[in-house]
Amino acid sequence: MKRTALVTGCSDGSLGSALALEFAKQDFHVFATLRTPAKAAFLASHPAIEILPLDVTDSSSISSCAATVEKKAGGCLDVLVNNAGMMFCMPLLDTNIEESKKLFDVNVWGLLAVTQAFAPMLVRSKGVVLNIASIAGAVRMAWQGVYNTSKASARWLSETLRIEMQGLGVRVVTAMIGEVETNIYDNASQPPSLPSTSYYTAIKDLIFQQGTGQMAKENERPEVTAANLVKDVLGGRDGHVWRGGVAGRAKYLHWMLPERLFEWFLHSSRGVYQIKAP
Repeated sequence: MKRTALVTGCSDGSLGSALALEFAKQDFHVFATLRTPAKAAFLASHPAIEILPLDVTDSSSISSCAATVEKKAGGCLDVLVNNAGMMFCMPLLDTNIEESKKLFDVNVWGLLAVTQAFAPMLVRSKGVVLNIASIAGAVRMAWQGVYNTSKASARWLSETLRIEMQGLGVRVVTAMIGEVETNIYDNASQPPSLPSTSYYTAIKDLIFQQGTGQMAKENERPEVTAANLVKDVLGGRDGHVWRGGVAGRAKYLHWMLPERLFEWFLHSSRGVYQIKAP
């Protein structure tokens, strides 16, 4: 029987879609999941990829998907990829708390809920969990504090899972992803439009540029990132791997440079030092 992988967040143009294709290329039977299956048209005709509905924020959807996969895969799953995620860009003083909770439901609690549901299948197969985190979980960046915090939470949740699941024979890989050419900004929970009362209206254009991905200048093609991540999974890696765009550079610079110097380096072109009190 073929090895099996399940990938969340597989809409067309996403890293999840590229990961599904790369696992299929490595002779896996892939369950490509997403909330709206019609948005995975690019994968629909692939003979080794099966598209299933899965909303990572809905417990009944998760249970239904897990039951389907358990039946189709004979009770075992070799690889689970928690890729589903959302972007959110807004100064913290202007952030809508309810919108922020929705982001955490996807980026943090969805990751844990899906892992819990598929854990029995992974334990049976001595499988691997690949959690897609972000360099934003290690490198603080103004104007996207809620997203940064969700990815920091996902990072440490993933690393704690690694410690807790190693005795069960399950490897956990935490992918610190840099700039990748995907549709994550198009799918942001809301556009970066500042309220009229914001202290930051003087630099709203810079915040908009960041919130729409215009400041990401070193995007890596998703198929390149996906190929490296699948190589990490199949090569026995666990813990942190840094992939995509500036991830390799960020890995070392945030350790090597003095904290405030690195902070200035990141923010010198993002309007932070143009802000003045009213």
